[in-house]
Amino acid sequence: MLSIEFIFLPFLGCLLIVLINVYFGIHVIKREIIFIDIALASIAALGSAVGMVLFESISVDHSHEGHGFFPYLFSLGFISIASFAFTLLKHKKISIPLEAIIGIAYAVATTLTVIILDKGAGGDVHVHDMLVGTILWISGHQLTRLALVVTIVGVFHIIYRKKFMSLTESFHNHDNKINRHMLWDFLFYFSFGLVVVEAVNIAGILTVFAFLILPASLSVILKGNWTTKLIVGWVAGVTASFAGLLFSLKLDVPSAPVIITLLGIILLLGYLLYKISNNKKPVKETSET
Repeated sequence: MLSIEFIFLPFLGCLLIVLINVYFGIHVIKREIIFIDIALASIAALGSAVGMVLFESISVDHSHEGHGFFPYLFSLGFISIASFAFTLLKHKKISIPLEAIIGIAYAVATTLTVIILDKGAGGDVHVHDMLVGTILWISGHQLTRLALVVTIVGVFHIIYRKKFMSLTESFHNHDNKINRHMLWDFLFYFSFGLVVVEAVNIAGILTVFAFLILPASLSVILKGNWTTKLIVGWVAGVTASFAGLLFSLKLDVPSAPVIITLLGIILLLGYLLYKISNNKKPVKETSET
């Protein structure tokens, strides 16, 4: 019973991330921009690191007032610039694929962040938290902020779901007929970035990326409409989160690697079951003829 109480807040945090990330994950897979999540996360982390360094350099006293707000403001600024750049590059005829540019942005942003954090006190701790997060130690304040952002972004995407779905379905069609499609592309990246900033602060880049891609990959493999895909992804993500948190507590190991491993196992089992069930169908049809 004590175990359930201890993982209650972390599980709620995972639940919020899963709810929004599975939705964005389906979009990302359909658009074939798989690494957009870790790219935006790394760019947000770079903004936060730059903001932290600047705040410490101009701060007269050593109080922590504004220590969280200043880096957060820089994260949002960097996310806005990245969202605009990705939107612009998608609609420009360039020889380098957008996915390659996203990968380059991730590599450069991560490298610069590590360099900046390495010069500060406790840099190794910052880098570790940036990668794997501290989901087990989520506070009520962090959970409230995450819930607020997820709610605002979720409601926005529910209201304009047809716009975003149409954009995703026709993402590789350069003759897009949707009005102001560049604006809607920017709003997609920016709203996604808002979620990433909050989620990465809690769960880390690797865990958030796993929540984005692995459950959504299973839902895309199993096909079906958007509602079916969302339900499949949510069930997979919630199951892995609860079991992962419980196992990490019982085994006294970090929660993020356990959750990611379980997500990978669920994806593998789901794919194998899908292949087995599909291989049986032709045999049945042949025997009937």
